[in-house]
Amino acid sequence: MEHQTLTRAHVARVWRLIYSYWTSEQRLSAWLLLIVVLSGNFALVYLTVRLNTWYREFYDALQNYDAAAFWAALATFGILATTYIAIAGARYVLRMWLRIRWRAWLTARYQGAWLRDKAFYRLKLLGVPVDNPDQRIADDLNNFTEQTMTLFFGLVNAVSTLLSFAVVLWNLSATLPLTLGDAQYQIPGFLFWGALIYAVVGTGLTHLIGRRLIPLNFQQEKVEADYRFNLMRLRENLEAVALYGGEEVENERCRALFGRVIENFHRIIRTGFKVDMFNAGYSQVSVIVPYLVVAPVYFSTRMPFGQLMQIGNAFGKVQDSLSFFIDAYQSIAAWRAVTLRLTQFTEAVDDLDERVAAIAQVRREIAAQPATRDLEIDRPDGVALLRGLDLSLDRGDSLLIAGSSGAGKSTLLRTLAGVWPYARGTVYLPDAEVLFVPQRPYLPIGTLRDALLYPQRAALDDAALRRALCDVGLGRFVDALDTVEDWAQTLSGGEQQRVAFARILLRQPKWLFLDEASSALDEPSEQALYRLIRERLPETALASVGHRGTLRAFHDRQLRLDGGGGWQLTTIAVAA
Repeated sequence: MEHQTLTRAHVARVWRLIYSYWTSEQRLSAWLLLIVVLSGNFALVYLTVRLNTWYREFYDALQNYDAAAFWAALATFGILATTYIAIAGARYVLRMWLRIRWRAWLTARYQGAWLRDKAFYRLKLLGVPVDNPDQRIADDLNNFTEQTMTLFFGLVNAVSTLLSFAVVLWNLSATLPLTLGDAQYQIPGFLFWGALIYAVVGTGLTHLIGRRLIPLNFQQEKVEADYRFNLMRLRENLEAVALYGGEEVENERCRALFGRVIENFHRIIRTGFKVDMFNAGYSQVSVIVPYLVVAPVYFSTRMPFGQLMQIGNAFGKVQDSLSFFIDAYQSIAAWRAVTLRLTQFTEAVDDLDERVAAIAQVRREIAAQPATRDLEIDRPDGVALLRGLDLSLDRGDSLLIAGSSGAGKSTLLRTLAGVWPYARGTVYLPDAEVLFVPQRPYLPIGTLRDALLYPQRAALDDAALRRALCDVGLGRFVDALDTVEDWAQTLSGGEQQRVAFARILLRQPKWLFLDEASSALDEPSEQALYRLIRERLPETALASVGHRGTLRAFHDRQLRLDGGGGWQLTTIAVAA
């Protein structure tokens, strides 16, 4: 019962995943394209039925040595074949157009959901079991649209072909008896029933042989993504690995992850081999089944050769249609694995607000200045980091947040920024002109101009950008504003933090929170940058997390955390 419930729930989630696009703002154009493509499918089925009739005419002409009928049949074939090719080509183009529009819409939706309200960070923070969300968006959505359309149109083609040729087989059966030895039986539509029984038995056996392909394909998606993610992590940390001399360790890790890819792929091969072997035998036997059934009638000379070929072709079409699930079994298994990954992702993102609400009890309010009232912060395991913090930050204030490693200094800033859910109390924060700067600034791949302005998109004149670079000690890059680089790999850790200070000068926030934003700089450089901020932005309130005693000279107060819930707020005697 539990398995059936889960299956129904999965079907419901897959259905929501599918119909969301077909009821979206693009529904009119989507349905129009779908109807046109389906019309092309039905036209091709009609032409296939017409070609089946042509088989009889053509082979009868050969049997009767009728040259005129032979050439007339070839002319008819030319018209039918040309029409078929033209419709098939147009259908392909429109089908691909529909697929890319569907993928683009789904990508925008999933990408937006992942990046909205810091969901990408909160999923990781809460330990939600959604591995490699980037792969689900980039690869799984592409596979989903491709496989769904392939299976859907394959099913439509199979059903329409089945209905069309079932009529043909039924009509052909009306004039033929089922002959078994010397006995003859008049069974309405016996050719159709024979094809149906043959296909049902084949489908059932295929499922028994290949049912493990679904979980194996799901696992393959995961291990492939894990291996790719590890390579990406290695690329992002090349210098650190090189300095540590960790290349052999990384090589072993990559080999181990790739070994999981190969191991699972071997399981897929073994199961797929059994399915393919059965399908190959099934397909080969199906070629001769209709001829075995009608051979006694044919050899009694009561059936012309053309009709025999027509029956063989029609039986093959019906059998192919009924064997759709056999032929598409591995594709269906791969499709289900993809839909499982996508519905898991959707469920995780949709339930994220509820998960956070069940944990976070912080009331956030907009105010003229940052403040906290009775703020309590925990680790994820419930251990206290901070208890009962009452704090306010006035315009022009400067606060140094100190304490031992792991005391909760950075976590306090995360709570103020709204990304740490394990907290209670009240946080007041202005709704604009607030800037949080992490220890390791994010530098997007692109131009240096984009890196300086991130995440803003408003343009600034080159003079302001060059002046900011010179002010923070990056004057050698003033002519590289439009140079495209992976700046996170090009710049040293200290240079990346200088870029973060250049962003501060360009944005000029009224409320500035720095999380060890100068830790990679030497003390004289750190002091020069802090002095620059205090001189250029005298009205900006500053809260800094730091370990160095030299930072005390640039702050008026110090908040010291003991890591066990306690805290102490004191005035720093000597200011800069």
